Amino acid sequence: MRLVSFDYFRGVAILFIVAGHSFGAWPVDTFSEKVLANIVYSGTALFVFISGFFFHHIFYKDFNMKIFMSKKTKNVLIPYLILSTLGFLYFALSSKSFPFVERLISTDISSWMDYLLLYVSYLWTGRIMYAYWYIPFIMVMFLLSPLFISYIRLSLAARLTLMVVLLLFSAFFVHRPILNMSPIHSVIYYIPIYLLGINCSINREQFDDFIKGKTLIFGLIVVALAVIQAMYFYSRGAPSKVDIFSYGGIDINIFQKIVLCFFFLSLLHRYENKTIPGLKLLASSSFAIYFLHTWVLHIVDQYKPFILFSNIPEVLVWLSVITVSVTISLLIASMVKMILKHNSRYLIGW
Repeated sequence: MRLVSFDYFRGVAILFIVAGHSFGAWPVDTFSEKVLANIVYSGTALFVFISGFFFHHIFYKDFNMKIFMSKKTKNVLIPYLILSTLGFLYFALSSKSFPFVERLISTDISSWMDYLLLYVSYLWTGRIMYAYWYIPFIMVMFLLSPLFISYIRLSLAARLTLMVVLLLFSAFFVHRPILNMSPIHSVIYYIPIYLLGINCSINREQFDDFIKGKTLIFGLIVVALAVIQAMYFYSRGAPSKVDIFSYGGIDINIFQKIVLCFFFLSLLHRYENKTIPGLKLLASSSFAIYFLHTWVLHIVDQYKPFILFSNIPEVLVWLSVITVSVTISLLIASMVKMILKHNSRYLIGW
C-alpha cells in the first residue's frame, strides 16, 4: 500500500538537504540564525529514517538480497559512479583544485597512479562533490540488509532495547565523522535512525496513533532543542569528530531530528488523501535533485551571483539559492529524462 504522507515527507526531506547545503558563505552568527541552522543542518537523518521505514514496508516481506542490491545498484550506485567520474574529470581538467585532496592523498599528484588512488578515494568517501558522501554510506547500509532482516525478526523488547542502546551510543560517543569522510563511521552513527524507521513501519498503526494530533507538540520540542543547542553547544547541526570511542559530549541534534521526523509525519498525515503536486514532484524526483543540486551550488559558489544584491537580507538570499538550486536541478532532470527516457535512471536516479 502506497503511503502518500511518506511520499510527501521524501519531498520535504530533499528540501532540507538542499537547504542545508545552501547556507554558503552565510556566517550564521546571530542567535536566531544558529537556531535555524540547527533545525536545517543534518537533514540526512530524515532520509535515513525514510529508508529504514521503507526497507521493512516494501522489501521485507519478499526480501531477496540479489534483487534488492540489483535495484539499488541501478538506481543509486551507477548514477553515483557516472556523476562522480564526471566530477573527477571536471577537477582534473580544469584549474580548480580537487576538494579535500590533502585528506585523501599524502603525496603530490604527479603520476597516473596518484590520480587513480585519488579517484578511488573519492569513490569510497564521496567527497568529489560535498553531497555525494551519502551514497557510499547508504550502499554499505544496503549491504547490511541481512542483519536488518534478522533484527526485524527479534521480539519487540529486544528490538527497542538494541535501538535505544545504539542511539545513546551514537549521541554520546560516535557523532558524525569529520567532513563525512568515513562511510563506516557514518553507518555506525545513523544505524539507530534506520532502525527507528524499521520499527515505525513494523508498528505502523501504533506509530500513527502516537503522532496523530501532536504536530504542535513536536514542533515546539524541535524548536526547544534547537534553542538549547544554540545556547549551550558550539556545533551547528550534528557535531562531528574523528574517534568513535571517545566521549565527545552529547549530540542533542540527533534527538531533534527524530522529533522533526515525527513533526512532519504528524503534519503530512493530514494530507494522506489529498494531492499536493509540488511535494509529489519533489518526492518522485528527489534522487535527481540530490545528484544535481550539488553541481548547481558549485556554480553558484564559484560565480556568487547573489553578491550583486548585497542589500538583501541574508535569509532571503538563502531562500533564493534554495529555489534556484531546486528549480535548475528539476529542469536539468526533466531534460535528461526527456532525452534518455527510462535510461535516465542510470544517470540521475530518476
